[in-house]
Order: sequence, then structure tokens, then C-alpha cells
Amino acid sequence: MSDKSRIEFAQWLKNTHPQIFNRAVAVAENQTATLEGLGEEPKESFWSKFTKAAAGLGTTYLALKNQRDVMKLNLERAQQGQPPIDAATSAPVVRTQVDMSPELTNRLVSTAGAGINRTLLLAGAAIAAFMIFRK
Repeated sequence: MSDKSRIEFAQWLKNTHPQIFNRAVAVAENQTATLEGLGEEPKESFWSKFTKAAAGLGTTYLALKNQRDVMKLNLERAQQGQPPIDAATSAPVVRTQVDMSPELTNRLVSTAGAGINRTLLLAGAAIAAFMIFRK
């Protein structure tokens, strides 16, 4: 990601969700003592810590906002004498299935065992050669 894109994202987050931005900056600036010289993994960059914090906080924010909206809607429905709405049935469905064409599926399946078959063939030939030369 370019520096300009990072700045634009940070500025957008600061303008639209200043609380998330401020908390993500605080998390990213949190420095803990490390022992990099003694074999510990190097620290993450500021940008990496900032984006992880912003993503986690954003997810939490959206979940809480959704819960609050559902509670508000159900309270309004209760005041009207209607039954509550189940949040799970009204939530949007995100499809995660990847569709592949039958041709691509066949190519993937037909070549999946080719490497294993060749390896087994070579291993079998090596074992047979070993047995022959051993006698």
C-alpha cells in the first residue's frame, strides 16, 4: 500500500470514526520491551499495528451498533404489541462459496494426484532397485 493511500485511509478514519482512529493510534504507539537481539521476532510496524487495531475495533463497533439497532427496533415493536424480530434471520447473508467452472474443477482434480503418483512411482523403483542390488 502506498504512503498516500495510508494517509488517505487514516484521514478518512479520523474524519468518520474519530474514536476508532484515536484508539487504533494508541494501540499502535503502545511500545513494549522486546528482546529482538536474543532471537525474538522483530516488532510489527506502526502501520501494521494500526490497521490490525482499526480492523478489530471496527468489527466490534459494527457488531455493537447492529445489536443496539436490533434492540431499538424490538423495543419499538414491543411498544406496538408485535413480537420481536430475530436478529439472525434479518442479518444480511454473505456468500462465501467460491464458484468454479466445471472445466477448472476437472483440471484441478486431474492434476492433483499427478505429483503424488510420480513420487510413488520413483519411490517404488528405488525400493525395487535396492532389493535387487541387495541380493
